[in-house]
Amino acid sequence: MIKNILFDIGGPIDKEVLMDKLIDEQIINSLKFFDINISKEEYIETQNKLLIAFSKNLYKDIIWELTNKNYKLASIIEKQLYDTEKERNKKRGFFEPQENIFNILENLKKKNYNLGIVANQPTRCIKIMQKIGLLDFFSNKYVSDCINLYKPDEKFFLYVCNDINANPYESIMVGDRIDNDIVPAKNLGITTIRFITGRYRIQKPRNISEKADFNINNISNIEEIIYNYGL
Repeated sequence: MIKNILFDIGGPIDKEVLMDKLIDEQIINSLKFFDINISKEEYIETQNKLLIAFSKNLYKDIIWELTNKNYKLASIIEKQLYDTEKERNKKRGFFEPQENIFNILENLKKKNYNLGIVANQPTRCIKIMQKIGLLDFFSNKYVSDCINLYKPDEKFFLYVCNDINANPYESIMVGDRIDNDIVPAKNLGITTIRFITGRYRIQKPRNISEKADFNINNISNIEEIIYNYGL
């Protein structure tokens, strides 16, 4: 019987649609400054190739490929991407809540599910979630940067489970990435729901061990799966 639901933030809770768009624009503009003219189509082609290959550091790898593996230039463009992060966050309003996410989390809490966060995010994400009223739904109040543990490291999942008193076999993980969310959770006996959204929607499982137990295209379907399948 499922008693605990673990959430990634980017994708299931924070849409990050505008954030992704702004990152793409920043990389393309930085390349253009150094006389590397990349069309949006060429950029997406490179990005998708890396996504399908389960790139562990997508933006770094995109820059590496598009600079033709020029270490010095790639380092400069990476720094520009990092230095403009605050500006991007401000432009997108710091957080892009998934539609109806407040109601979904509230309904799950009312049904006495123990909710947890397992997310690779900067520490400031916690302050933003607190400010907009999302953090109160969760039993743990930290992300990867707070504890120096990062997905897909299974120790991160176990740390959270231990902290919120959640048995992995009585838990669900909701995430959008096969490599970071689905695989490590399944390895620990956690039931998995993959939210097919954003950049990572094109990822495909390469074998049965990478297949999520359930796939959804709308975050509201979480409740339907839990209730209909008697989880």
